[in-house]
Amino acid sequence: MKQFISISCLFLCFSLATCLSMGQAGDIKRSKELLSLPQYHRHALQQTKPCLAFEKTDDAEGWQKKLRAKLTEILCLPDKWDRDVNSDVVFKEKTKDYTSYSVNFRAEQKAVVPGYLLKPRKTNPPFPVMICLQGHRKGGMCVSIGQKKTRNDLDFAIQAVQNGWAALAIEQRGFGERAAPSCSHEALNALMLGKTLLGERVFDVMRAIDFIRTQPDLDMERIGCMGNSMGGTVAFYAACVDPRIRLAVVSCSFCTYADSWMKFPHCACGYLPGILQYADMGDIGGLIAPRSLVIVAGKYDPIASLSGVRKAFERTNSVFSAMGYEKNLFLLIGDGGHKFYPDLAWPKISAIKNRWKP
Repeated sequence: MKQFISISCLFLCFSLATCLSMGQAGDIKRSKELLSLPQYHRHALQQTKPCLAFEKTDDAEGWQKKLRAKLTEILCLPDKWDRDVNSDVVFKEKTKDYTSYSVNFRAEQKAVVPGYLLKPRKTNPPFPVMICLQGHRKGGMCVSIGQKKTRNDLDFAIQAVQNGWAALAIEQRGFGERAAPSCSHEALNALMLGKTLLGERVFDVMRAIDFIRTQPDLDMERIGCMGNSMGGTVAFYAACVDPRIRLAVVSCSFCTYADSWMKFPHCACGYLPGILQYADMGDIGGLIAPRSLVIVAGKYDPIASLSGVRKAFERTNSVFSAMGYEKNLFLLIGDGGHKFYPDLAWPKISAIKNRWKP
């Protein structure tokens, strides 16, 4: 009997050891299939096929209508709004190059947009207008008008008036006079409210165009929008959804999502929920056709791989080419990092403006 019990115990121990070893082997096998969270998202990205990516067989205008409607929805923009705008314009100063005014206009209830309007003195009205946007800088719009100095050639409004444009530099939500303790936190708060901070910024640009309509010496038919970094991102999406923008100058903010937003850490304010289910940035750029799009990139930009910029550009070009307007799309690459390259950009911007009839 004792011998039977001993043999039984040995058998049970052996069986238990065998089961444990099999379980461990299974666990090891499973662990090899587990991915880190970044690896998981990269895998999911590779499996995602945007359903509204442009195909050469698509009717371009019909495709634009579908994607623009979806982008408007993802940005959480209103379908309709009162185009009337309450504003206040006050003279500030006169220089040899321009006359400047401080501006305030209401974008929506409880949201007033401050800005500066600069009108060139060396050309005659009606003036073409460049809406100028800054990225993540404490100085905000004051950088655009040259009151806050930078080393990256970001005084867009000053550059614009020197090149014959009126310039409207507006303060974006979360920057400058409208700064928040945490841009990312406010972006997440917007999501909780069924909004996106990027969409709110785009809407401010759309309301800026409504403001331009109220100024008799500004030309509604010749409106551009430019910015660097997050300013370029907002300029890009604004031009995609609002056809009143005739020229978009997008600096260091255009790339495939895989080679920029999903590869390098960015502020939460620029992410759009579910966008890759529908289109990548290169396809979205096709919404600007047949209008003009100037893409400025830095060869060594640390948050946008140049290969991704080129890949996205080819996608955008496929739409412009399908519509017969490839001459209105430009890629300018500076030999540097995350900055604006005025010596490359302004000759192209001026050439585009000179093609327009006042």
